[in-house]
Amino acid sequence: MNEIQVKERMIPISNYVTVRKEDSLIEVFKALEQARQSENEHAHRDAIVVDSNGVFVGKLTMSDIFLALEPNYKKIEKQQEKGFLTAEFVMKAARDFKIWMEPTQTICERGSRLKVSDVMHFPEKIEYIKETDILEKALHLYVMGVHQPLIVKNNVDQVTGVLRFGDIFEAIRQSLLKCDVS
Repeated sequence: MNEIQVKERMIPISNYVTVRKEDSLIEVFKALEQARQSENEHAHRDAIVVDSNGVFVGKLTMSDIFLALEPNYKKIEKQQEKGFLTAEFVMKAARDFKIWMEPTQTICERGSRLKVSDVMHFPEKIEYIKETDILEKALHLYVMGVHQPLIVKNNVDQVTGVLRFGDIFEAIRQSLLKCDVS
């Protein structure tokens, strides 16, 4: 795997779903649906946020959307800071804070009011990787818990693509299938 560079497995920005900060979540869902129905080989569930010039400014992931649609998760985060995260804690907190207990219509209305800028994630330095880095580096970042997907930059620091955890898994899976272990 150490001979595979990130640029060989990344999805170019031009092939990724892009949205603008002023778009609503409903518009994001429509863009994701349009991409899903197209002949595109990559099923996207995340989007890249660009400015009016098409320049990368952030990312919008499934987790970001879920956290925004259910604001009570923020209450759980505050409680979690006091202790360890366990299955019992999560289920008790979900009951106590009535997570996802609102009617679907209420959640739909919230989603229609939220803008991408309210929900998007501004990547930290560790969430960027170079096109020429090897997949092994990306794998280490993911396994250690870096917010997905990784943002790929070229040698002049321009964002050129996205590398998802599944893209790395697929590279490893294909590589291991070629092993002769008989």
